[in-house]
Amino acid sequence: MKAARARPRCRRAAGAVIIAASLTSCGLVPASKAGAAAHMLMPPPARSSELIVITDQETPAAMKTTGALLAGSARAGERVIIIGDRGGAPLASAVAPAPPSIQAPQPPAPLPADPTSFQKARHSQAAQQYHAELQQARQSLRNRQHAQLAAWIRDVATQAESRARHLHTGPPDIAAALGEAAADLSSLRQSGSGSAAGETIVIIGADAATALSAPSAPASLQGSTVIVDNFPGTADQEAAWQAALDQSGARRTVVLTPATESQLTTTVQQGLDGAVADTLTSVLFGLGSSTLEPAALPQLRRLLHLLTVTYPDATATIDGYTDNLPAPGGNLQLSLRRAQEVFTWLVANKVPASRLQAIGCGDTNPVAPNTPHGQPLNRRVVVIIDPATGSLSALPTTRAGPKRVGQHNLCCVVRPAALRVPLPPKLSDSGHGRLP
Repeated sequence: MKAARARPRCRRAAGAVIIAASLTSCGLVPASKAGAAAHMLMPPPARSSELIVITDQETPAAMKTTGALLAGSARAGERVIIIGDRGGAPLASAVAPAPPSIQAPQPPAPLPADPTSFQKARHSQAAQQYHAELQQARQSLRNRQHAQLAAWIRDVATQAESRARHLHTGPPDIAAALGEAAADLSSLRQSGSGSAAGETIVIIGADAATALSAPSAPASLQGSTVIVDNFPGTADQEAAWQAALDQSGARRTVVLTPATESQLTTTVQQGLDGAVADTLTSVLFGLGSSTLEPAALPQLRRLLHLLTVTYPDATATIDGYTDNLPAPGGNLQLSLRRAQEVFTWLVANKVPASRLQAIGCGDTNPVAPNTPHGQPLNRRVVVIIDPATGSLSALPTTRAGPKRVGQHNLCCVVRPAALRVPLPPKLSDSGHGRLP
């Protein structure tokens, strides 16, 4: 009798181990803590990342933008360093707190080998209650982490503002500030606490006088993402800054103009995620047309190389966009046809269709105001390559939006490992011409 009574308890114990293992595999429970502490719920571990912000400590707008950037990009374990642009004086340095944990609900016991209808009904009811409690626990965990990071951001901002008030001022010196940023990153790497993949430097508050001459960036920015926000200079000055930062060996350089400043947080998140972005030149279409022109072939071959050689097992989502000007048949269908053209070309060149998905986004998610100067920026095709996945065969290969909006402000949810390959603006749909 004792042996017979012991069997159900053994089954329940085995079931608890199976559920605990399932939680572990989903990233909800650390594998090292499965077992005795298997019912502690934790967020998935964040990538190691370092954010260095070079800001104009004398301009309230720049300090406000700095605080907003921290709020939009903060993540557990992130190291943040804020440097003044007037000689590279340190304003703040801090590491975001580790993620919190919360008690997870107890999963229901498994059914016996030959359950009765009553047992099945009770088990189904218990499972529904468990999933509801699990969702509540997850939401509570997210709220707790949000509050934790918000308090940390306030402390960092207060530290930077207090330090800025006591600094001796002088003219902006972006080159010196970049030198300090490079020295900080070098120290982190030597100590083993740095992560080149997630190193991101942001320059905020550069004025028109600063834009006149490109900074001489140090050569030790290799592997970093360097972003200039709200660049006020001309197109030639912007090109000079881009070239100077490229020569520093940065993995990626982005110069955001006032028209694209809204993409700051998105771009910084990509840098902290370790995303590699490769900007291809224009894939040209005729006016209101979705037919690929011969001039597009070099860029398409480059994309093909990425999908067949660099990332032979990756999936790709092809998003087509338009501006808000009317087009024959509607912008949604026009954007879908453009995405399908790239899809068809890749399949014809031996990329399996199961790895691709074409989506028409119409005029959604503009990256610039829909004005005559901003509309060309919104006429684009974006190819998002995800090296971490193997097949999209369970998803429809083509569809029209509008669709979900991911954390990176694109027309689809992008995984942290994703490689973004924008195919920048083409000829205007309405005859306004090319980008200057």
